[in-house]
Amino acid sequence: MTTPERPDMVGWYDPAQLVRTGLQTVLTEVFATRADFRLLLALGEAQEPRSFADREAFWLDYVSDTGDGWRPTTAVLHALARPSIEVAGETLPRGDLLLMGGDQVYPAGSVALYESRLIAPLRGVSPAEPPTPRPLLLAIPGNHDWYDGLVGFVNTFAQKGTLGMWATFQTRSYHCLRLPHRHWLVAADVQLQCDLDVPQRRWFESALKDLREGDHVIVALAEPTWVFRQQYAKDHGPQLRSLVRYITEEKRARVVLWLAGDLHHYRRMERTDEGADRGAQYVTSGGGGAFLHPTHTPSLRRLERGRTGETRRFRVATEYPSRRVSLALAHRNLAFPLLNLRFGFATAALYTLLSWLLPQPDLGAIDRGVGAALRRGLVQVAEQPSAISLVVLLLVAVVYFTDSNRPLYRVGAGLVHGVAHLMAALGATAAGLGCARALGVQHDVVARRAVMIAASAVLGYGLGGAIMGLYLFVSVRVFHRHGNEAFSSLREEGWKNFLRLRVDASGISLWALGLDRMPERWSDGPWPLPQDTDPAATPRVIDTAHIAAPAADP
Repeated sequence: MTTPERPDMVGWYDPAQLVRTGLQTVLTEVFATRADFRLLLALGEAQEPRSFADREAFWLDYVSDTGDGWRPTTAVLHALARPSIEVAGETLPRGDLLLMGGDQVYPAGSVALYESRLIAPLRGVSPAEPPTPRPLLLAIPGNHDWYDGLVGFVNTFAQKGTLGMWATFQTRSYHCLRLPHRHWLVAADVQLQCDLDVPQRRWFESALKDLREGDHVIVALAEPTWVFRQQYAKDHGPQLRSLVRYITEEKRARVVLWLAGDLHHYRRMERTDEGADRGAQYVTSGGGGAFLHPTHTPSLRRLERGRTGETRRFRVATEYPSRRVSLALAHRNLAFPLLNLRFGFATAALYTLLSWLLPQPDLGAIDRGVGAALRRGLVQVAEQPSAISLVVLLLVAVVYFTDSNRPLYRVGAGLVHGVAHLMAALGATAAGLGCARALGVQHDVVARRAVMIAASAVLGYGLGGAIMGLYLFVSVRVFHRHGNEAFSSLREEGWKNFLRLRVDASGISLWALGLDRMPERWSDGPWPLPQDTDPAATPRVIDTAHIAAPAADP
């Protein structure tokens, strides 16, 4: 029997991965809206909403952002596969349904990566004899699932088959469930534009035709739009807004719980402003296996009050890990070159390219010393349009990379970052000229070029990573920016989380469970399983919430 591949955490700063991620992002953004695969799914096999309304209680598990490193993905799925979890003297049975909330695999949702990064762990944690009946599995796609146009997602989840012990039943990338005691689940596919397609909106309106006044609705999306609205003033698209109005205004039901992943931590927020949404819970739980995201960004004030002009108000109830832990982890960016060894090859190539393409000083300047040569080189750069274009292109690229929607901050921080790299590249060039003079080959064009290229490559490898790490550290620690870029570099496996919910006559009970660190002891076998009994490596309750059931039937 062939041993399944056990992939490590994705190296987001490996040069090859940087190129692939950039191309996938651009191509998906360009083609996804012009060739929306959801429209083809709507023309395929019909899908009816699923009803569990006849049950006295329904257990629902929720996990998102799985399929990165095999260890954290396996640890979380193993906990979800257990028949029950004991917490504080209470038994929480395994969910009747597992809802996977998006970004099931990284870095992109290809068929091969689904197999190695998700399906293999699902099979590995499942017992040899599956339970009867099998628990169900429902999934909605996130942006990384969309990077292959949704082909891998549909092949994995929309075939009415089995994934380990779980059975799939959907034929589209979205679904609607009727739950007991006047509760509903809307699991939507918001693609890359944070919006529904028109057929999907119409399908949900038809599926919710029996929704009654006062019913409670759970909405699951692939990204926490409530956070992005407070932070970036980014809101739902028009079709999703239309569906929410249909639920809350036409049907006069209440959306009492919002679920999302995308941010790889746990955070529960509660609406506090007056109105129909007061008391609604907004839960981000993206800890299924991907690298950790910081919880100290954005600031509490921004989360609770939003940007200037925002009318919605929240209370941040729980965050995991704590902001103190998150701030401490940010310091690891100072070790960026050591944590991302291959990134240095990218900056080595960049510094070498700059050294090669930018004008070289004349021999007279070289004979007068390194300083004179550099000054003459800078004058030549300023006099040649091609050299100016190269410098401007680099600065524009770095400004575009900067994480901010405030133009002044974006341009300012981007220029500081870009100029730092240009100065480092200039320093590497100076070092190359100095070495050439020390070796006595400054008049030999070929030898001088070779020495300068070697110096630029060696110094570019170290300086480029150090500058990037320092920039990310200052950005995420001081200015609360670049949370994704700063923490993806750490590839932190700890602080994983998932949800277990019970829907019954009392309402919705929610338990958030976290694993502080990865197990150190694993079983032998084709797919190792956790055997660590340390409380820090086993699921513990990090938050609880309860939403009272709807009032008596109107």
